[in-house]
Amino acid sequence: MSQFLKPEEARDVPKEDGVYKVLIAIPNEGHTQVEAYANRLMNFMHMGKLEERLKHEGAKPRPEFYFMTMGRIFTPLAREEAASMAEDCGMDYLYMIDDDMIAGDDTFERLARHDVDIVAPLAFTRNYPHMPVMYSCMEGWDPVRQKEFFRNHYVQNYPKDQLVECDAVGFGAVLIKIGVIKAMEKPRFMSTCGTGEDVLFCYSAKKLGFRTFMDTSVKLGHLSHPINVTEEYVQQMHKQLDTQMEKKNGLYNKYEGRSLLKKDEALVVLGA
Repeated sequence: MSQFLKPEEARDVPKEDGVYKVLIAIPNEGHTQVEAYANRLMNFMHMGKLEERLKHEGAKPRPEFYFMTMGRIFTPLAREEAASMAEDCGMDYLYMIDDDMIAGDDTFERLARHDVDIVAPLAFTRNYPHMPVMYSCMEGWDPVRQKEFFRNHYVQNYPKDQLVECDAVGFGAVLIKIGVIKAMEKPRFMSTCGTGEDVLFCYSAKKLGFRTFMDTSVKLGHLSHPINVTEEYVQQMHKQLDTQMEKKNGLYNKYEGRSLLKKDEALVVLGA
């Protein structure tokens, strides 16, 4: 496993043919829950074994891992620093994973095999109603407020267990090719817009011609004591809630958002 190096030292490390460098960053390390801390140790031990085994076998391509830690700082700034470090150190990929995520040991290689610009595993928001962090985005012009607007929506009916292209993903864990980072002007994550820095990054990348994906077969758990928010938990929770709501409210629960307006009426929603 590669040692901790200064940027100039990492940049000067000779890279063998068929070897790609990966910077691993935990952008919000701090009050790490013990489950996630133990999970990171197991993840990194697995990645170290992977690197050494592939090197011993002479496999090509194969990864070479480097680590970065930033402590407890503002998350968008931490991501900004990680992206700059990846570029400055001559990395080929930036792999970020948050300190409250539970990931399978093989998460990295399952994402890397797709060889796409940006790819993330399936994860859900920490708080109820635990939405999948796959997004569709839209922007436009608000003629009332006389300003541009930007919106992102959760994709709740995502395809199961497959690689899915989308507008943006949450960065509970994400693998980004360095070409995406190099193509963007700084700041890449810092913004005053209302959306998250991860959604902003993906949408900015899309404008430059890069593509974002989520592999819904690769699952993340999101620690939210006393529960671990996984796909299985969310599905079971929604099923129970639907049953309770239907029992309490009867057929009204069948309402699916159909318009209550008459055919000759119109509803216009503007603004961010």
